[in-house]
Amino acid sequence: MTLREKVESRLAGEFVPGERVVDALVAFRTGGVRKTMVAGAAGIAGLAGAAGMALAARRGQTEAPQVPISTPGRFVFSLTSHRVALFTVGGIVRAAPGKPLQSWTLDQLAWVSEPELNSGVAQALRGQIGVAGEGVLGYEFARLQVDAGRSMVKRLARALTDLET
Repeated sequence: MTLREKVESRLAGEFVPGERVVDALVAFRTGGVRKTMVAGAAGIAGLAGAAGMALAARRGQTEAPQVPISTPGRFVFSLTSHRVALFTVGGIVRAAPGKPLQSWTLDQLAWVSEPELNSGVAQALRGQIGVAGEGVLGYEFARLQVDAGRSMVKRLARALTDLET
């Protein structure tokens, strides 16, 4: 069973009509890949100006407080046709969605930054999402999930753009 299917099963009773899980990946908080992979200290990425580098921004919704949204070191980042949902990482052998952490409908998202690839030993795809009225969600996808992460972010950006039409 894929992580997407596990999230689908986890959210089964909460779906709105027509909602489906588009993707799900294990993500790290900003700086978490490096910290986990090389056991080095990593700082929090700057938040100022992230909306200016947005891959997609909603008209009239570009304002998100420049405050980081708290997440655990690792979490399940899922995208449905209607929302972004975060879960703790559960599962003994393979990752599975644990307890729900946060959930935002797509219309609550102000912008999605263009993801940046950090190279080196701890290669990671790093991005941010502005949540109107709440703050900025920083995340990273580790080396083996860079392509899947880039695809997921593009789907999210496309979904935000579609809200405007």
